[in-house]
Amino acid sequence: MKNKRIVIALGHNALGTTLPEQQAAAVHTAKAVAEYVAQDYQVVITHSNGPQVSMIHTAMSEFARLYPEYTATPMSVCSAMSQGYIGYDLQSALRCELIDRGIVKSVATLLNQVSVDPLDEAFYKPT
Repeated sequence: MKNKRIVIALGHNALGTTLPEQQAAAVHTAKAVAEYVAQDYQVVITHSNGPQVSMIHTAMSEFARLYPEYTATPMSVCSAMSQGYIGYDLQSALRCELIDRGIVKSVATLLNQVSVDPLDEAFYKPT
């Protein structure tokens, strides 16, 4: 059967909270994803970035505090940074796993932006 697709969503804690934990989780995830690729699925991986973006924002804010000649980094830019390095780790791990299995497939990372309605009623009573 051609054109089989699967979306894998990695939740908040799936990637750990430190770089070594994330790299190990990416390798573990790549092994599972490679199983689907071997079955000829097209795979999309989505992921949370809460712990990572928080660490980046904290680090960048502290840096700007210590070095006033640098401006603070907006959360949106910190989010793009975290998407980039999470994507890089996942992409690298998956590429290595596919090569180890003799599977020749492209692997790509895409960054995204989400538009949120500022008038959404959920913002009035956040949980």
